[in-house]
Amino acid sequence: MLGIDWQNILESQEIFRYLLLRLLPAIIVLLLGRWFSRRTRPILRRALQRTELTPSLINLTGTIVNYLILLAAFILALSFLGAPTTTVVTTIGIVVVILGIALQASLSNFAATVIFLLFKPFELGDLIETCGVMGRVQEIQLFNTVLLAANNKVHTLPNSKIQDNGVTNYSTKDTLRVDLVFSISYSDDVEKAKQVMANVLAADGRVLPDPEPLIFVQTLGESSVDVAVRPFVRGDDYWTFMFDVVGRMKQALEAAGITIPFPQRDVHFKNEAEN
Repeated sequence: MLGIDWQNILESQEIFRYLLLRLLPAIIVLLLGRWFSRRTRPILRRALQRTELTPSLINLTGTIVNYLILLAAFILALSFLGAPTTTVVTTIGIVVVILGIALQASLSNFAATVIFLLFKPFELGDLIETCGVMGRVQEIQLFNTVLLAANNKVHTLPNSKIQDNGVTNYSTKDTLRVDLVFSISYSDDVEKAKQVMANVLAADGRVLPDPEPLIFVQTLGESSVDVAVRPFVRGDDYWTFMFDVVGRMKQALEAAGITIPFPQRDVHFKNEAEN
């Protein structure tokens, strides 16, 4: 009769028991965690869309919840495999601290992202100027903000850098004031020049009558009288108005006989021989 290797049989039973009671449940937990995270994200998105949260904050919240579910499933799977839960949590905490020290710049960018999404200094679609770049906000990512400039260039700026440099938002208010300065000669009639400028503004339908445009002498320069022009326009008309009003103002001043002077300076030479 053939001998029976009971030791191998017992070892096979132990392996089968391990697979059945530990490894298989761990795999099932990981699969269920992945499935649940995928199912939860669209449900959470639809729920958050009924609130006043911005789309970027909704995406950020969905991403965080997704990773938290996966992390919880991973910890539960390790506990099924026999790893002590406290040890696993402690190890994850140590790893997080180490990563936090190594990724300080990323964490500062993430903190700035949270501040932007909570306090809303700008939102998607706003025209802003920051870090020497002007463009419309295309996306507020986890660490960066994407701007589309007027020349169709896409700029990706770190959020911490935006926070440090500050933001000028051209879309927050419905109306904006345009600050212009035009120089005329000292020999010209200032009141006449101001009337010409007022006529150009009155003929432009983009200039708002209320508040009334301001036109005043701002400075007396070395070679010119500088006249400030301060009309208000709608936010959508700001840049188109800026682009063409200067040329039309120049034409109107020249047609009225107003001189736009070049910078000039009188230089006197002293004859040393006469002394």
